[in-house]
Amino acid sequence: MPLTQDRMTAARQGHVMPYAVAAGANIFLGALVVVTATGFAQPGSTATGLTYIGRADQHVDNTGGADGDETVLVRRKQAFLFANSTADPVGQPSVGKPCYILDDETVAGTDATGTRSPAGTVLAVESNGVWVDGGAAKDLSVVANLDFPSIAASGSGDLTIAVQGASVGGAVSLGLPSAPSAGIIYQAWASAIDIVSVRATNITAGAIDPVVADFRVTIHKA
Repeated sequence: MPLTQDRMTAARQGHVMPYAVAAGANIFLGALVVVTATGFAQPGSTATGLTYIGRADQHVDNTGGADGDETVLVRRKQAFLFANSTADPVGQPSVGKPCYILDDETVAGTDATGTRSPAGTVLAVESNGVWVDGGAAKDLSVVANLDFPSIAASGSGDLTIAVQGASVGGAVSLGLPSAPSAGIIYQAWASAIDIVSVRATNITAGAIDPVVADFRVTIHKA
């Protein structure tokens, strides 16, 4: 309910925060930590639907417990040095862009065709590893070539794009090609975890076959 008097609202710096640990998770000190789609912390791994939150500040073993039986302190808002994948390394061109979670100490340069979740933004690449921003990347972009079928008058058609980090209800923006089809309105939204749908709507009185073109989808992370 709305305040009716002054209130000393509790505050934290937010650099070290406790997170409820997922059932069966064993998080080592120094591990790259993620939260699952249900909001529980676990070690980083190759999987989709994970959100990178930072580095474990303690060792917590919840292998025999249920979701939330243990909590782990996670350090955020700093740069952390994680190992670089040897098979899919993060390169210098990735600086300023997201890298991807391979395991709880290693990041990779690509999402491996949609099988890895994004880690933080790459700050620097060195011989001994990758410096990763201590929070999830704010913007995640994907460019996809979309070929909509012919759309009837006043009709619409949907296509989907795999975008790691997309969540239902999240903020999405759509970049259009330089010459989009006249008479077509385009919309984009996160229709499922890691999936963005793009809708083309024909606002004319005749059928239109939209031009095949590249569209950029950007997920905006808080």
